[in-house]
Amino acid sequence: TLYIALLRGINVGGHKVIKMADLKRVFESIGLKQVKTYIQSGNIVFESEEGINFLKDRIQSEIKKEFDFDVPVMLRTHDEFINIIK
Repeated sequence: TLYIALLRGINVGGHKVIKMADLKRVFESIGLKQVKTYIQSGNIVFESEEGINFLKDRIQSEIKKEFDFDVPVMLRTHDEFINIIK
């Protein structure tokens, strides 16, 4: 399944700074595939066969562990995202 993750409040005004290369590495380290980031805003596209709730919790947990701050994650499948923006 193709997912889109939107991370809230990173890289804004010098707060909660995460380099996209580091974020990509974290996503890949938890087994996510075809990880791509978009600009510095914390938008990430990836593939996984795991369920959306498991992934959201896992991503938030790994970000907290790696960067030592909480980041809310909105996670949608590609199809859900396309339907939202139509």
